[in-house]
Amino acid sequence: MGLNLLPIEMDDIRKRLDREPNEIEWRVIDAVWSEHCSYKSSKIFLKSFSIDSPNVIMGIKDWQDAGAVDIGDGWAIVIKVESHNHPSAIDPFNGAATGVGGIIRDIISKGAKPIALMDMIRVGNLKIRKNAWLLKNIIAGIAAYGNSIGVPVVGGELSFDDTYNDNPLVDVAAIGIVRKDKIKPSIVDKAGLKLVLAGLTGIDGLGGASFASRKLSGEDEIGAVQIADPFAGKIILDVTLEIADKVEAIKDLGGGGLAVAVTEMANGLGAIVDIEKIPLRVKNMDPADVIISETQERMLYAVEEKNVEEVCKAFEEYEYPCSVIGEITSEPIIKFRYFGKDLVSLPTNALLEPPKFLWPIKNVRKNVEEKNVDLSLESTIYTVLSHPDLVSKEWVYSQFDYEVNTSTVVKPGDANGAVVSLPNGKLLAIKADGNPDLCSEDAYECGKGIVAEAYRNLATVGARGMVAVDHLQFGDPKKPEVYYTFVEAIRGIGEATRFFNIPIVGGKVSFYNENSQGKPIKPTPLIVMAGLVQGKLLKNRVEDSSYVVLLGYTRKELGGSLLSKIFKVPSQAPKVRLQEDLLSSEVVIDAINEEKITFAKDISRGGLAASLFNIIVHGYGVEISTKSILSDTDNVVENLFSESSGRFVILTNEPEWIVEKSRSKGIVASIIGKVNKKTSILTIDNTDYDLKTIVNNYFNFLEEVIGNG
Repeated sequence: MGLNLLPIEMDDIRKRLDREPNEIEWRVIDAVWSEHCSYKSSKIFLKSFSIDSPNVIMGIKDWQDAGAVDIGDGWAIVIKVESHNHPSAIDPFNGAATGVGGIIRDIISKGAKPIALMDMIRVGNLKIRKNAWLLKNIIAGIAAYGNSIGVPVVGGELSFDDTYNDNPLVDVAAIGIVRKDKIKPSIVDKAGLKLVLAGLTGIDGLGGASFASRKLSGEDEIGAVQIADPFAGKIILDVTLEIADKVEAIKDLGGGGLAVAVTEMANGLGAIVDIEKIPLRVKNMDPADVIISETQERMLYAVEEKNVEEVCKAFEEYEYPCSVIGEITSEPIIKFRYFGKDLVSLPTNALLEPPKFLWPIKNVRKNVEEKNVDLSLESTIYTVLSHPDLVSKEWVYSQFDYEVNTSTVVKPGDANGAVVSLPNGKLLAIKADGNPDLCSEDAYECGKGIVAEAYRNLATVGARGMVAVDHLQFGDPKKPEVYYTFVEAIRGIGEATRFFNIPIVGGKVSFYNENSQGKPIKPTPLIVMAGLVQGKLLKNRVEDSSYVVLLGYTRKELGGSLLSKIFKVPSQAPKVRLQEDLLSSEVVIDAINEEKITFAKDISRGGLAASLFNIIVHGYGVEISTKSILSDTDNVVENLFSESSGRFVILTNEPEWIVEKSRSKGIVASIIGKVNKKTSILTIDNTDYDLKTIVNNYFNFLEEVIGNG
């Protein structure tokens, strides 16, 4: 049967049922109990996240399709993050496109209108032609779907590492807006409701949930990949929002198809589904395939019988299939029938309560022998600043219609965080952050670090983080060293979100991200954070003769840094000092509201040098004195490329105000240099470094490597 269940799980269900499941029931159990749908290896630890906040309307404990928080004036935002890693490795265009479609349907399942998308992409070395092909088609898939349905892609991440050569990561986040009294659940609480299905069911995406819950085999698995139809997706989007007031619950048909959607919507009650009433894209489909098909652009609605005709009429205006396929029952049994014959009859609680696993953990300690960095400053500058992680991503976002709906206030590439306008006149900032290199050194510090970085990034536009979702991407959880990093990352994320008082309202876990030889990817948790602008919005601009102020202490902690990755520099991983991140962010927000700064950039990937380079690409030069950097090392390379947290580069005409404001908060700031008109010149301690070639690489790298490939 090709099941992905463990022997212990098969024995467990036999004992619960006191019988042997039939072949179709085994396939249903395999889908519902898959790691992708059940979180059986992670759910225990996910409960450690901070979820309590007066603003939370729907969060992790509700375990629904998306989270929701109150933003005032009767409005709420809905937020969700998902991935389509395995499908994108097989069919990058459809894998990425259906990832966008799926996340959009999660948002509209709450009755919310999608207003923004973000994409976080990690692929392997672009010198390998397959990786360039993967990236090109991943971007094309995201653009094709997002542009077609009219939802702007406002930001994201793009990075490169050999660890993703066989297993790219394609994460998509979405934000929606809804009146808080109009939020729809994905579950029901009473029997008698009719189950209404919109959309055609086909043979694509068969066994997708199980496929996503094992490592890539390297064999032909194209049948598990769903096919995208953005025009059908647009109909689903528009009609769902139109009929939301007429239905009791809304559920996207994603992983596990009807098997999962019906079971989860029933929420402990029962359901009867008549398979012959399901509209099909392909004639004579096997009834078992109909149950677990993951064909896209389908939604399931729980509807009062009196409203069924009106709901389906709305779809009929678009000639879109809509059919009553069953109903919710009081008997807690999930039944799938075919012309009156029960093919599946399983207790709801058995399906909703898979075994939970705690796998062994093992800390593989790395013995780091600290050494002084002895590298040529000039070659180090040129090498690090040329790295693909630091180049302009304009080739990517130029393919997205990021200004559709005219809600985008800060465009991709213009700041550390994206900003969109809301119906209540407020501005919402959004940012996603991950750091697999740091996670491979110290997953706990990394967990804290990605939360802190997202918080700092929002501060650079004047926003304070208020809500987050996470995506945890790892290898096989049954491998003790992999499970250890997973547990440690959750510990770090949980500690940091509690410190910043930011609830985690949802997320995703993706295990089994390994190549065909079983080598896991670097641990890759990421955080998507959103927050409201706290007054004035900063739109970065660079002005001649502005003072360069470095906010925060620099420390010789190079582990997990881009410098360490490129030059194999042995060093300890940075200790994330959350108080410094919080206080320095408060200084930045205060300075924005007092109109004391014109530019703010948090220091992260590539260190201080990369942040200064971000000024230079605006057509200016920068001169600094490294003796003015407040640091625990005198080594110039270490000061320029350390990625220790809690720091910002600020441009201002009132540097002393920044210094004094910082001291009043209990942190430090130092005036380290000025901006000048020496285009593309970085002057360090009176020595000029001509970066014209690096600037050219910054603007043209992706176009040359991929766009013309």
